[in-house]
Amino acid sequence: HDSITTSMKKLLVSVFAIVTFALSANAQEHSTHSFSLRTLYGLEYSYEYKWDSGMALIGRVGAGGEVYSPSKNNYSLNSGFNLTIEPRYYLNELDFFSLKTTGAILIPNTPFKASLVPVYGIKRDFDKHWFCEFTIGGGIGYYSGNYGRHYFEPHLQFRIGFQL
Repeated sequence: HDSITTSMKKLLVSVFAIVTFALSANAQEHSTHSFSLRTLYGLEYSYEYKWDSGMALIGRVGAGGEVYSPSKNNYSLNSGFNLTIEPRYYLNELDFFSLKTTGAILIPNTPFKASLVPVYGIKRDFDKHWFCEFTIGGGIGYYSGNYGRHYFEPHLQFRIGFQL
């Protein structure tokens, strides 16, 4: 249990270092607000703060389907409310790597789910306002029900959205 706590602390320090690096970049910043529909019928509001260095920080709040693992070798889908913080590094205008950090309250019974998942993504703009995004990755998840447990969290997601 202590090794898992130590690993989580190291990951949080890494996220902090990435964000600090992004904030210290001497570059012009850009921000966008968007609404999107993601796989598993999730609806989210996003705010993205982007630097010319390629670094970005995204905050999302939303609701919809959440995948979690209540017991070993078993994955389930429940509705929930989520909050995501995602430091991102754009390789170019379209492709990126990110560290998706999500917390969700699952409905009913309100157990908590948290995950830290490195992902690779592709984002395409249709025009000034519409975009789509595909991400894939895998990381660690935590489910608070059943006395709490850690599990492998697979990630495969498609999102279509409208930027304001």
